[in-house]
Amino acid sequence: MGRIPQYKPDDFNPILDIDWTEKSAAKKDLNEFFIEPLHVLKDAKTPSLPHRKTVNDFIFIRKGSIEKMVCSSLYGVQEGMIMLLPPHKIRTFINNTPDVEGFYCHFSNEFIADGPGLKYLQDILHHADIIYNPTLFLDDEHRERIFLVLQQMEALYHQNQSLDLIRLYLFTLLGEIRHFIEKLPLPNLSVSETLVFRFRKLITSQIQNLHSVKEFADLLSVSPNHLNKSVKNATGKTASEIINESLLMEAKALLSLSHLSVSEIAFALGVDDVSYFSRFFKKHSGVSPSDYRKGIDLS
Repeated sequence: MGRIPQYKPDDFNPILDIDWTEKSAAKKDLNEFFIEPLHVLKDAKTPSLPHRKTVNDFIFIRKGSIEKMVCSSLYGVQEGMIMLLPPHKIRTFINNTPDVEGFYCHFSNEFIADGPGLKYLQDILHHADIIYNPTLFLDDEHRERIFLVLQQMEALYHQNQSLDLIRLYLFTLLGEIRHFIEKLPLPNLSVSETLVFRFRKLITSQIQNLHSVKEFADLLSVSPNHLNKSVKNATGKTASEIINESLLMEAKALLSLSHLSVSEIAFALGVDDVSYFSRFFKKHSGVSPSDYRKGIDLS
């Protein structure tokens, strides 16, 4: 059973109640690539439900700002900033200022498979993982170059030009971002910080199977006390708090799927006791799973 809603681009409508397919000049390619100016967000229904996508996506802000939650962390994306997210990250669009300008773009890994794009993308995402922040505040030089590339990509796309040409521009854009991060000082992670980095990566891949600090500590070959101390020093939160936040986000994401019962969601998250799952959800969200589902629009 799938453990989270992972939307294909042609199923994006329920996320923000924007009909992306009607805005695409190349509908058959929507699941591979899409770009749109951010002013379409004036029609968006916010906040969105927590979700994953089957594509990488990024936003570039030219004016105004956007707030997005990635997993359980809130990020503000302001003028001169870019946020790039891979498919596996749970994201929730919180809100935007009315004057927001810039671009939204998504693309599949397959779209950039031939050429340098995947390597550029991997380097960018690795940097984001290390600093635990998917946003970058660009300098003036890279900001302007990236803006010009995005303008050209958007113009070509909506003129229904060849995606092969647009792909080359996307390679250039990813190369510009990679060039920018290469100039940034790399964080010199301590042994403790490296442990926390590995812990967060494990949570992303194992939260449906593992729920206790001891289980994660065993995989990391450390004691639960050592893991807790390291996580607390690095994040201000206990390891248990971070695990619970991640489990709650997964549960909220699954509750947005109307065809799954609360029992099925509990089992998908590796919780055999449905009563325990309901108590856990209410303790950490303030409402029961059923009441949370009643409060969201699943149409």
